[in-house]
Amino acid sequence: MRHIQVTIPTGKRETILELLDEEGIDYVVTDESSSREYDAVVSFPLPKNAVEPIRDSLQKVGLDEESYTVVADAETVASRQFDELQEEYATESVEEEQISHQELVTQAEELTPTFSVFFTMTLISAVVATVGLLLDSPAVVVGSMVIAPLIGPALSASIGTVVNDRDVFLTGMRYQFTGVAGGIIAAAIVA
Repeated sequence: MRHIQVTIPTGKRETILELLDEEGIDYVVTDESSSREYDAVVSFPLPKNAVEPIRDSLQKVGLDEESYTVVADAETVASRQFDELQEEYATESVEEEQISHQELVTQAEELTPTFSVFFTMTLISAVVATVGLLLDSPAVVVGSMVIAPLIGPALSASIGTVVNDRDVFLTGMRYQFTGVAGGIIAAAIVA
């Protein structure tokens, strides 16, 4: 389950709260006191599968893309209304479970190291793999695969494609291409 906090733009408070009431979602509203163009902050728990549909509904009634949204894991929710909401969004199997686009992008970003760390680890991995091949040692070659931080950029490129986020896609592709080029150059120097 997830705990959601969303800033409500000025003039959209009643519309957004009506939607949450219609959906049967328990929420807490706090007045927003900074000098920005937001009226309030609303917090509410949701089942994991409900995050994307509810967020889409909120955007349809006036929540803009610039609204500050936090999605966090929630351990426990004690509410009869939440139990009913959880039953409504319950899935029959693991294949039906959903995750929001924002959570996917966040996971990809967390798996992608900084560029300097990525490039350094890729070069070290290429050198170790080359030495393993020259020594005819499969264990060393396999060990080089463990060193290489290649899953993050590959996932970033894939997730960027799926959620249509050009920046995430291009970052993943840039990491991959520079990693391959750097690996080839490092291997050629060592060999």
